[in-house]
Amino acid sequence: MVAFEYPLNEKNRSYLRFEFLFAQLKMSISFEHVNDSTIFFKALLELLELAERSDIRHELVKDLRLLSEQMKNWLNHDGVDHKKETDLISEIEGLIQDVLRLSKKLRFFKDNRFLTSLKQRFFIPGGTCNFDLPQFHFWLASDLEKRQNDAQSWFSHFASLEKALTFFLTIKRSQAINTKQIAKNGFYQAEVEKCGFIVVKVDKNQAVYPVISGHKQRYSIRFMSAESEKNTSDSIEFQQICC
Repeated sequence: MVAFEYPLNEKNRSYLRFEFLFAQLKMSISFEHVNDSTIFFKALLELLELAERSDIRHELVKDLRLLSEQMKNWLNHDGVDHKKETDLISEIEGLIQDVLRLSKKLRFFKDNRFLTSLKQRFFIPGGTCNFDLPQFHFWLASDLEKRQNDAQSWFSHFASLEKALTFFLTIKRSQAINTKQIAKNGFYQAEVEKCGFIVVKVDKNQAVYPVISGHKQRYSIRFMSAESEKNTSDSIEFQQICC
C-alpha cells in the first residue's frame, strides 16, 4: 500500500511540512552519502524559512494543551490506566514548556554568519558553486567528525519542536478512524468532522495515485492513472484514514 497524506487546514499543512523536513534532516545528518550535505542544508534552511513564517509554536502549544485536557478527562473513566495517562500528561506539560522556550533557541541562527551566507545563496539555481560559497566548500572539506558535530549542534536547536510535534502527530494517528472506500469511476468525495488531515492508502498494483483537494470538513479525490497520467474510469478501492 502507498500512503498519501493531505492536510485539511493550514495548521496541519505546516505540521506535515515540518515533519517532512525533520525526517530529511535526520536521514542525512550523518553525511554517509555524497549528497547528504545538500539534502541536510536544503532541509535546514527550508526549516528556518518555515519557522520564521509559521505560527507553529503557538498552534502546537494550543493543541498540546487540548490534548492534555482530553487525557485529564479520560482519568474519570473506568478501566483507564491512571499511571500511564498521568505520565503522558506530565510529558505533555514538559513538551509545552520546551516549545515555549523555542524562540530563544532560534535566535542563534540569526547570528550565525555561516548559515546566513548559505541561506542567501542556497536557493539560487547553481548558487552553491565554490566561487559563490567558498566558505561552504571549505566546510565540506573538513573532517567528517567536525561536520557531524556541527550538524548535530544546529539540529539541537529544533530538538524540542521536533519531539513535541512527533509526539502530537503520533497521538493523532493512533486515534485515527480507518475505513474502506470505493471511488466509482475514479472519483470520491466526502465530508468529515474533527479531522486535521486524511491519509489515503492505495494498493500500488492498481497503478493509480490520488489527486486530493479540500478544506476543513470537505474533500474530494480524483484517481489518476500512473501510466497515462489521465483520470481513470475504474472503480478504485482504497483506505481512508481520518486523523
